[in-house]
Parts: sequence; C-alpha cells; structure tokens
Amino acid sequence: MSAGPFSKRDFGQNLGKVLDAIAQAVQDIAVLLRSSSCGETGTSNTFGDKQLEVDIRADEFIFERLQESNAVATASSEERPEEIPLGGQGFAVAFDPLDGSSIVTANFAVGAIFGVWPGDRLLNRTGSEQVAAAYAVFGPRTTLIVALPDPGGFAGQVVQEYALVEENGAVTWRLIRDDIHVGERKVFAPANLRAAAENTVYRDLVSQFIVDKYTLRYTGGFVPDVHHILTKGGGIFLNPVSPSAPAKLRLLFECAPLAFIVEAAGGASSDGRTSILQLAISSLDARTPISLGSKDEVKKSLRCLAN
Repeated sequence: MSAGPFSKRDFGQNLGKVLDAIAQAVQDIAVLLRSSSCGETGTSNTFGDKQLEVDIRADEFIFERLQESNAVATASSEERPEEIPLGGQGFAVAFDPLDGSSIVTANFAVGAIFGVWPGDRLLNRTGSEQVAAAYAVFGPRTTLIVALPDPGGFAGQVVQEYALVEENGAVTWRLIRDDIHVGERKVFAPANLRAAAENTVYRDLVSQFIVDKYTLRYTGGFVPDVHHILTKGGGIFLNPVSPSAPAKLRLLFECAPLAFIVEAAGGASSDGRTSILQLAISSLDARTPISLGSKDEVKKSLRCLAN
C-alpha cells in the first residue's frame, strides 16, 4: 500500500496506518464510482437495504485496505454488520462504505463514513471512545475530512480536510483546510420530513426556520448535508422521528463517527436527550434520531427529537 498523508505522523499505536488505509480505500472508491455500474445486485444487506454493485465493491476495498494495514484487529460495516477479525492489532473500525447509495444513480454527491476505536471490539462502546473518525465526499472533487488527535500536541482533536489531486503525474492527498470550526449559521437540512406529519414539534420548527429566513440545503445524503455545515461554518442537520417514520440512521456506522467530527469542530450533536457520543452501542443495528451542527441550532431541535 502506498504511503498516505498520515503514516509519517506520530499519533502512537499505528493510528497513522489506519488513517492511511482509509485514505487509500477512499481513493479506490473514487475510481470505482467513475468507472463502474451502479445497478442493483438483486440482493439486500442484513438491514434489508437493497445493495448496488458499487456498495459491495466499496465494502470489499475498505476491508482489504484495513487488513493490509496490520493495525486493525476488528472491523464491521453496514454491508457486513458483524465484528470481523482482521488479524492486526490496535484498533477496531466501523464504516459505511457508501452512504447515500440510494441517490448515487441520480449522480448526487455521496460519501463514506469511518469510526476508529482503540482495542478490538465495537459493541458496548460509546462514540466518545473513538480516537479518530473520517468521512469522504465523492462529488465533483473527492475530499476526506478527518477528526484526529491534535498533531500540535495539544489536548483534544483537530478536524482537517484533504483533497485528492493530481501533482506531477501522480494522484495524491493535499491538505486544503486545517483546524475546521463550526459556528452559527441560519442553514438547515431537514431529513425524514415525513415525520413532521405526526411530529408537530418538528413541523413547527421547520415552519419557524422558514419564517426566520433560514437557507434550505438538503440533498438526501447524510454525508454531503453534514459536509455543507462544516464547509460553510454552521447550520443544522436534523433527523427526528414519528410513530410511522422511525429512526433509520445507525449509531455505529453513521451517527457516532459524524457526531465525533462535528463535536471536534466545536459543534454539537443530540438524540434529544444527550450527546450522540454518550449513547452506548448496544447492538450493531442500533438506530437513533439525531441533530448535528451549530450548538445553538441543536438546542432548538431537542424537543422535536425527543417527541
């Protein structure tokens, strides 16, 4: 595996190798999305989601790269939701290989999500135990956003963005934004909007956003909607529920890693009662309502999430 942007940095315990494996897998998937069929396979994963050919191949690429790193003891994915031993030592990785595959055939931006925990297990952990998390955006550009230990030696995490670029005939990762922060902006992305038919608190909140002249930025993809918040410096993604529109986003594979990144950037996350990072991952299929983004905006969403 070729050296990536993280392997030469001293994170301790080979975390750089894991992050480089993720970066290489993202590069593999970027090529895959440009050149392969996005047709359905006729199969579904354990959760009942229809699988595309690119879902399965992206999943394979990531498992292969993680195993090659020799630094991953256990991995699990949304396509293969079981704790699979990979023979390495140091970390457990959970990932969604192609988040938003339902919109990939419309040629919308899609993503991949990764959470990295120390040790060899994922169950009965919390998101706060992650040592790093990342997501990739596959759009006009391929970018990788990473929350990782502060390379300056200070406490906490730093959030950085890398872009896949061609330099001197070679494809490489270039750091394009360092120390990303989430502030306050009047932008909203209302997911699971069908829940507003029964969840009147959610419906009232969306109406208030409109009255207050918030900007709507919603693609139908979790990753690009959260990425817009980090790119523009604020806003909120919210996914409340109702009796007939239950939670679909998975705590382990989607919510915990993205919450880790947003909170590392100075934002907030909640399920209506507590930070997403405090929720115990009691099963690989655990799901949760969620809001992510600017602290003040997340506070406004608490009642509709707990409804």
